[in-house]
Amino acid sequence: MFVACNKANEIVEVDRDTWAITRRFATGRGPYNLAVTPDGRLLLATLKPAGSFEVFDLSTGKSLAQLKNSTTVANGIAVSPDSRYAFVSSEGVGAAPGKVDVYDLKALVKVGTVDVGQQAGGIAFWKMQGK
Repeated sequence: MFVACNKANEIVEVDRDTWAITRRFATGRGPYNLAVTPDGRLLLATLKPAGSFEVFDLSTGKSLAQLKNSTTVANGIAVSPDSRYAFVSSEGVGAAPGKVDVYDLKALVKVGTVDVGQQAGGIAFWKMQGK
């Protein structure tokens, strides 16, 4: 189990059987929402006050990338079932629209952005359709 410790700028891994902390991941400023890719390879974190998104390799515990979001208030994360893409919602500021940024988790780059309603918070992945 992973817990975002916003004020401490870290994520802790907790063993569910013993409730002991087994690892600590130093993060960028203000980890907020977390997700693990379905293949169990990556831990993803929004860094809400930093307006960023961070990717960790779960086997090594190392940060692979910190990527800037399209707005300054990062929020939710959803991951495609094939573990290839992360979708990060970001709140707009004032009258600005919120945005959803799409990140390629293999190349570790942002590949798209779409405007959505103000105060975009959580996000969920519904389904994929084949070609």
